Amino acid sequence: MEWAQFGMDRQPFRAAVDPESYFPSAVHEAALAAIADSFARREPIVLIDGPTGVGKTLIVRKWLDHLLPDVTRLVIPNPRADRPSELHQAILFDLALPYQGLSEQELRLAVTGYVLDAAGTGTYPTVLMLDEAQHLGDSVLEELRLLGNLETRRGTAIFVVLVAQRNLRGRLGQPVHEMLAQRLATRLSIHPLSLEESAEYLRHQVRAAGGNPDKIFAEETIPLLAGACHGVPRLLNRTASLALELAASSGADQADVEAVLEALERLGLAVAEPNESAEPVLLPHPASAAGSAKSRRVKSSAASTLNEVGPIRGSKDKPSRKRTA
Repeated sequence: MEWAQFGMDRQPFRAAVDPESYFPSAVHEAALAAIADSFARREPIVLIDGPTGVGKTLIVRKWLDHLLPDVTRLVIPNPRADRPSELHQAILFDLALPYQGLSEQELRLAVTGYVLDAAGTGTYPTVLMLDEAQHLGDSVLEELRLLGNLETRRGTAIFVVLVAQRNLRGRLGQPVHEMLAQRLATRLSIHPLSLEESAEYLRHQVRAAGGNPDKIFAEETIPLLAGACHGVPRLLNRTASLALELAASSGADQADVEAVLEALERLGLAVAEPNESAEPVLLPHPASAAGSAKSRRVKSSAASTLNEVGPIRGSKDKPSRKRTA
């Protein structure tokens, strides 16, 4: 698809994690600051959890981009490890060091030696990000605790960031992980965007791609998308992208209500009812009564827009366009 036909330089709603498209919502900004503070305090392990698609990985990737070049960083995207040896092999592989044909103890010593040497010669600890960390076995989580015990005169030698689904937090509450839980000074929960933030998220992505959201999306469509995707950035990306593809296939120069409704239907997402209220929970941050009132006004505006658009199947009132995307 040629995004230039909508006046954009590139695809605005990317499926892959893209730090360039980072949207500074209140919850994401609070998480970024908390990770930076934990790193500065030389804490050994940080947990970031939340439902699928809310931007947990993006937050950490954005933070990694801000690190100085001399900070060693290891990113393991899907560590399905049941044994400590599998974790150590993944780390050594990422470091381009030998990892095959070694015993578990040899692997452990190789990782330990590298981490201590890096911390002894450098200023900062080695950063280890483990995405989808809920797949780690109990013995591997215990191994991470032991790695977090490695220290030099400057402090901890490794900074582990666990990015996981919510069920990992429950596992860490079990007695078997009591000592690891004590090492987790920072635990961050990432929640969906508010209705107002969802609408601004869509506009932000279009602007980041060089486009004008007021020209690319018909006036009624952004509230429709924001209400139906329940504040999940991944769903907002998928639905908005599909709506634009459908609009392009019919020769339109913007995504109208019909294109958005069809995109929602294809993805199995229901349009929010006019009286449906979203109650996203954000990380604690200063909030004014005026901000809350503003959010309520946005919800009311979205509900009013839905009333003006009509029922979901209101497209029967006018000839539908054939879409091939």
